[in-house]
Amino acid sequence: MTRYIVRRSIQSFLLLILATIIGFTIYQRAPGGPIQFLDDDPTATSADFNRLERLYGLDRSIPVQYIAWLAGEDWLPNHANWRSGRCMNNSEKCVKGIIRLDFGRSFSYKGRSSIEVIAERIPATFTLALASLIIGVLGGVPLGIYAALRRGKWGDHAIRVSTVLLNAVPHWWLGLLLLIFLGSYLRLVPLSGMQTIGNGSLLDRLHHLILPATVAAIGGWIGYSRILRFEMLEVLNQDYVRTARAKGLRERMVIVRHVLRNALMPFVTGLSGIFLLILSGSVLFEMVFSWPGMGRLFIAAVNARDYPVMMALFVIGSFLGILGILMVDILYSFVDPRVKYDITK
Repeated sequence: MTRYIVRRSIQSFLLLILATIIGFTIYQRAPGGPIQFLDDDPTATSADFNRLERLYGLDRSIPVQYIAWLAGEDWLPNHANWRSGRCMNNSEKCVKGIIRLDFGRSFSYKGRSSIEVIAERIPATFTLALASLIIGVLGGVPLGIYAALRRGKWGDHAIRVSTVLLNAVPHWWLGLLLLIFLGSYLRLVPLSGMQTIGNGSLLDRLHHLILPATVAAIGGWIGYSRILRFEMLEVLNQDYVRTARAKGLRERMVIVRHVLRNALMPFVTGLSGIFLLILSGSVLFEMVFSWPGMGRLFIAAVNARDYPVMMALFVIGSFLGILGILMVDILYSFVDPRVKYDITK
């Protein structure tokens, strides 16, 4: 098992490097950039454009820019065609490379370090994602189990109809409606932010968190309940379940030890996308509820063509996605002991 984890970790690292090459090339070939706003300045001259291109290292080829961004500008030859103006004049501002957790300095946040700007938003995003995950699991898993055990009865029909209706409605639009009704009319929940200015207590943060986390968890309620219901109905018809009942085991023991554990395999597979949803799925909810997380930061960076921040978020998202897939492969062996990995292949 240890050799398999090491091998998969190396493969994941190589996959991450490939993702950075593709992402960096796409971002560099996209129109715009940090000097695009000079086009609206009638006093800007060609010398100003050349000076900024040299300052940001945009006058070099894409492969050279990628090497400097990945490994650091100190790896480049000490030549004017390779080093940017900032490195030749002030070595403290040289990019050290993402392998040393230096993603460069933001173009739109007063030259601050990109990783510093992102680090300020990480707690808000992970708080929202973790809260929505907990609410989704605590709501979806029991609903799926109940619907499977009450197949064909009114409870099963009610859960199936409600999940279909909720799945047909865009969750961000439902969040807007709840925000208007509960926040504006009834004033039961705050309209924006993650805390009241000047307060910041735990109860105040939970008060701001409850609505966005609940709306973000709707997808979990729908997905988890459907997956568990379908898988449990499949497992309930297996021979070993009938054998366990024939041996006289209690129904609760049969459900927990024989049915639920085998039905959790597809559920574990779905966990691989949780880390990606932390970045991608939270963007809409952060925009709707004005939540100061990485999703809103990414939108602001795209609008400002802030490439260092965009690429830093892209690398973090790629890393979380690959890490999620790796964790699922490892969790398989714990959920189902029958899963064995052949390290010779």
